[in-house]
Amino acid sequence: MRYVPLLLVAGLLASWGCSSLSVNTDFDPANDFSQYKTYMWYGGEMPADDALSANPLVKKRVASSVDDALAAKGYAVGTAEDMDFIVIIHAGVQQKTQVSQTYGYSGYGYGGYGYGGYHGGWGGYGGRTEVYQYDEATLVIDIVDAEKEELVWRGTASDMLADNPSREKQQAKIDKAVSRVMANFPPGTGK
Repeated sequence: MRYVPLLLVAGLLASWGCSSLSVNTDFDPANDFSQYKTYMWYGGEMPADDALSANPLVKKRVASSVDDALAAKGYAVGTAEDMDFIVIIHAGVQQKTQVSQTYGYSGYGYGGYGYGGYHGGWGGYGGRTEVYQYDEATLVIDIVDAEKEELVWRGTASDMLADNPSREKQQAKIDKAVSRVMANFPPGTGK
């Protein structure tokens, strides 16, 4: 991952666009998720390039949303001596490039082709290429089995970063992304 400027991190995840949210999950099918009742948050150090660690306010919003999603499913925060799984959240930003082709027709006619009218002959046909660069944020929610100390479930949400909306809109977008990811935890409970 590349260095993320502070202003970009301030809008991380919280400023996602509406239409391109992509959610994926993966899990260990041999794991018994039905045994899970309590969890704790990972308290260790995160990698230096973790975009959530670079912005603790956004990280708190994401953690609050994950807490709410887990509580709605009946999970409770445990203790160091009494926990079934550990939750780890992290994020990154990657620059992406989108290339699109647009085609136009300078003559008269239908569907880009047609007779050139009174000018004689066939009209011109041409187009242009547009290149658009944007930043895509990916939120990762990991579930680690506390006893085995192994990753057993991972959910991701990726979306294009947009302009920074209000704090309320930021929380609403975070809640939507977390809700869509956590809908598939434990496995088999999603849409």
